[in-house]
Amino acid sequence: MNRLKVLLASALITAGTLGLQGMAIAQNVVEDGGVGLSYEELEKIVEQWTPQMQKSAAEDVGDRLELLNVALTNKKIAQETEKLSPEADPKTYWEYVFMLRGAQRKFVIDQFVKSIQVPDMTALAEERYETEKEKFALVPEKRISSHILFSCPPGVCSRAEVMEKAQVVLDQLRAGADFAEMVQTYSEDPGTKAKGGKFDKWMHLGEVGVTPRYSEGLFAIKEKGQYSDLVNSQFGVHIIRLDDVEEEHFLPYADVKDAIIAELEMEYRKLAVKDWVGSFAISDNAYINGEAMEKIFSRYGTPKPQADGAPQ
Repeated sequence: MNRLKVLLASALITAGTLGLQGMAIAQNVVEDGGVGLSYEELEKIVEQWTPQMQKSAAEDVGDRLELLNVALTNKKIAQETEKLSPEADPKTYWEYVFMLRGAQRKFVIDQFVKSIQVPDMTALAEERYETEKEKFALVPEKRISSHILFSCPPGVCSRAEVMEKAQVVLDQLRAGADFAEMVQTYSEDPGTKAKGGKFDKWMHLGEVGVTPRYSEGLFAIKEKGQYSDLVNSQFGVHIIRLDDVEEEHFLPYADVKDAIIAELEMEYRKLAVKDWVGSFAISDNAYINGEAMEKIFSRYGTPKPQADGAPQ
């Protein structure tokens, strides 16, 4: 890399000697091994760099050289594809062609998407709110609970014995025993025990991050203050108390307007792209060589039996 630094220093001296006129005449501002970067090309490359890279290249000759080396190396490597041919290595050649074609397709579609003019969706959003209220505005019921955990990890204890012990406690609670006292006496969940058994989390049915059996047990309770049947989980056996319920409800239109409009705009763009891509479909005027088609596809079909019953 020291050699490259010397070359760059020489280039800077040369540029100072020749002036801007000499720079304008030169075909490339960087060139090595027959591969070069024109002024315009390098300008566009630098525009793609991060601000930190641009600043480093502007202020430090060594950093500039490193970044120029990366840019020119990338171009040299990319030009290796020019050596590919369908005769020398057909598999690699067509793999490259199809990959390139896919990138080109994506690029063109992305440019089309940027050009789409999306109409004002406000009126349609209001209509969609009314017709699809459950999709956009429904807030499912949430519940908050407390529990007593009889710890029993798999393979560590007898689940049957723990269930028997927990059932006795549950019967006492349903008979009117003080829940807070039972928590302090029996619960083996340190986090909730310190808060009187309170599982300090409002949760939906099937809440992510909560063992499914716990939320199912919680949502099976009919009324606030009542207890679940014994709930088995990977942690042990739970007695769950329903502390409060936030009924399901619908958010007002103003709260979900932006989300509805965003979805409608995305839907509009998808349909626009679908229609636009469809405009490139094979037309009625297309030429198709039937003989060539048969030759290509015949090898993939089910072999046709010969007259004597043997496959062809």
